[in-house]
Amino acid sequence: MSQSNLLRAALQFGVRLAVAFVAMVIVPVGIAKALQRSPMPNVSAWVATHDARTELRVYDVETGQSSPMSLNAYILQVLLANCSPRASLTSLEAASVAVRTYAVRSMLHPSGAARRAHADLTDNASLDLPMETEHELELSIGAQAALPFLARAQAAIEATDGQILTYGGQPILAFLCEISTGRTRSAEEALGYPLPYLRSTACPADAANPARVSTVTYTLGAFNQALSAHLTDFRNLSVVRASDGFVQAVKAGSETWSGPTFAANLGLASDDFTWKASGDRLTLTCYGRGPDLGMSLNEADALALKGMSYRAILAHFYPGARLEVIGAAVQDMGTSGK
Repeated sequence: MSQSNLLRAALQFGVRLAVAFVAMVIVPVGIAKALQRSPMPNVSAWVATHDARTELRVYDVETGQSSPMSLNAYILQVLLANCSPRASLTSLEAASVAVRTYAVRSMLHPSGAARRAHADLTDNASLDLPMETEHELELSIGAQAALPFLARAQAAIEATDGQILTYGGQPILAFLCEISTGRTRSAEEALGYPLPYLRSTACPADAANPARVSTVTYTLGAFNQALSAHLTDFRNLSVVRASDGFVQAVKAGSETWSGPTFAANLGLASDDFTWKASGDRLTLTCYGRGPDLGMSLNEADALALKGMSYRAILAHFYPGARLEVIGAAVQDMGTSGK
């Protein structure tokens, strides 16, 4: 072989060796470093937690079936559905405690729809907290973006294992929303009766976030179909509002819908909305996402980025509530099938 051919072969071998080194060493190290930015949960710890040993039943409204689910799996699906994929670990810890509290209270005092189905909770977003599976998350944001979010969410659930909020020895009504209108509602405004731990709280990060406003447009036909209505036009629509601006009822002639029912049937982001009719089209503008009650997840993340701990965030949104570990009676309920 000539000297030039030997040199060319040596160069080609060197290139192949460099590529192999990058593929085998540098790329995996880079991936590992990227993953290190999000804490990876310990699988053995995940299945050995208090939450994993606590079982609840969730009613699937689409199939009409109630199925058992571990508490940590339920919390995870609620976090995936409600929290931003970019949410910090601290805000996810605060959200984990709130969701766990909501679930435990539901186990002790299930709503009518869940109780009739011999369940603790439903997967209906208009009745209980929205849920989303890992597969649904990957379909919506992609597997690459889902991986670090899943890691942080599971780590947050593990870090707060078994912790709930109580008031007067009972789990609180730990409501939450994705983003408020700029101020959360008090229990008296939203529920009609006061609760000391559900007060109206200013949320400046929400007020400054354009994502708190969303719009949706309906044709007259689609509107009638969604609400099983029989309107011939939109001119007779009228609204009854609470003192804080949220819609209590919508009327059209002899037909009346509660604000929550109207919003749920039309897929609106919240019960605080306005509308503008133009011919056979109705454009609705919504403010906030969710019931605007309890903890705003967007505001919680902003507080976490300012250095506030998850305990301080919970105290901020649920003043007077006590952070403690689930009692043995609740765990026995979850493992005995009630």
